[in-house]
Amino acid sequence: MNWSLSEFLNLIELRSQSWCMVDLGHASGIRLPHSETIFFHVILEGSARLIGIEGEALGLNKHDIAIVLSGDAHAVRNDGQGETRSIELLSDGLYVDVPPTIVLGDSPAETRLLCGRLKVRWPSGSSPRGLPALFTLRAGQSLVDFERIMSSTTRPGTAALLTRIASMLFTQSFRDHPRCQAMFQDASLFSPVSRAQRIITKHPFQPWTVEALAKKVGMGRSNFASQFATQTGKTPMDMLVEERMKHAVQFLEMTDLKIAEISERIGYRSEAAFSRRFTDYFGTTPGKLRKQFRHEH
Repeated sequence: MNWSLSEFLNLIELRSQSWCMVDLGHASGIRLPHSETIFFHVILEGSARLIGIEGEALGLNKHDIAIVLSGDAHAVRNDGQGETRSIELLSDGLYVDVPPTIVLGDSPAETRLLCGRLKVRWPSGSSPRGLPALFTLRAGQSLVDFERIMSSTTRPGTAALLTRIASMLFTQSFRDHPRCQAMFQDASLFSPVSRAQRIITKHPFQPWTVEALAKKVGMGRSNFASQFATQTGKTPMDMLVEERMKHAVQFLEMTDLKIAEISERIGYRSEAAFSRRFTDYFGTTPGKLRKQFRHEH
């Protein structure tokens, strides 16, 4: 991964206007086709079983949430022997503003579902390897109060609201899932400050400024400078000078390059500017240090 977990999650986009309520009578259920989308199922009343994901039947109770990531065909039933029917709105991804209620099976309803079909745009263009097939949030684990939300689902704009809520629950589930955590176990290596440090180390001769480094790692100048100093104990320019001076010493000791040539190679516009910086850093001039190396050898 080339992102921290927060960076990755901030770049994921979930979009949908395909939402509906489903009332399941006795021994009934819905079936969903294979799709390159994410399906979102919330048990609002009663209980159900999700069948077809990784060959297992997952029991779901009131306020449990299942987020199907694999795209596999599956079914949600309130009875293992019940008939399942497809719902055009979910199968084809039809757009709605206010989610309709779809009744399947005989009344009265034994199970009430909230179902959504969400398109996902991954930061890398495709889902990451190792992603689990399913996220499950049990009642009480969700950050969302569905009792309160469902009381206002007849108002215009509800489909957009539900998509935003689904995005938050997806983020919560992704962040907390052990397999997803393992994918980002070295996330600290990819923090903006760590990336900037690697950039400086690998390319110390480039004409970096604080602003240029901040832009390179996707941060604002002031915030980047502050975080860099807090995490490393030095400024970005101090670290850049440190790296350049390491190379300067190697050039002075190991080559016959003129001091003007060395200053140009390591990123200084003039020999005078390089010599001043070198003297401030080492307490001696480049010429004197080179003579010392020659004397030692």
